[in-house]
Amino acid sequence: MSDHVFSNARLVLPDEVIDGSLSTHNGRIAALAGGPSAVTGHDCEGDYLLPGLVELHTDHLETHYAPRPKVRWNPVSAVQAHDAQIACSGITTVFDALRVGMDDEADLKIGDMRRLADAIETGLSEERLRADHFIHLRCEVSSPDVMDAFASFDEDPRVRLISLMDHTPGQRQFTSLDAYRVYYQGKRGFNDEQMDAYIAKRQAQASEFTPQNRKTIAAIAAGRGIIV
Repeated sequence: MSDHVFSNARLVLPDEVIDGSLSTHNGRIAALAGGPSAVTGHDCEGDYLLPGLVELHTDHLETHYAPRPKVRWNPVSAVQAHDAQIACSGITTVFDALRVGMDDEADLKIGDMRRLADAIETGLSEERLRADHFIHLRCEVSSPDVMDAFASFDEDPRVRLISLMDHTPGQRQFTSLDAYRVYYQGKRGFNDEQMDAYIAKRQAQASEFTPQNRKTIAAIAAGRGIIV
């Protein structure tokens, strides 16, 4: 890698922001100094210069892969398009959120999630990507298929973060049933009777599956050193 000098920058440090310059060697910060630089280099013209950002949760990889209902783009191309947005936003490490545990009516299934995970690995191994990519596995603990879907990531070293999600009506994100009705009735186009049946089904599933699924996934994550 080439060495670089960035001068006339506002350097964002852990506990302060200073005006100064920064030099790199082999892609790493070699030195930084306050005040004007005697060494010529890239003039930042007073712009902020900061370390790469870390994004812990982004869902928009799915929208590149499935831009419209029933449409699927090449998964590696989708990852590259997603990576371009990430890198151009100053993000150098991203935890791509992939969901396991699907609703019956979900457009994307676990096979799609596995294809995207494999595409991330392909992009990295072929040096197609600019950011470092890891996987944030979003586990819907109330779903009947979450454990089977979770098992498809058993050997994936990219999984570094796990969320235990519960979109059951009356829980977590939707403690208000009125808010749940407004969101899902509009999204699904249900009438009142259909909405009542949908809520009852989701709550019954949660009672049956959530407690054990949450405990099992949390224990597996702890055993593998994965942050929950």
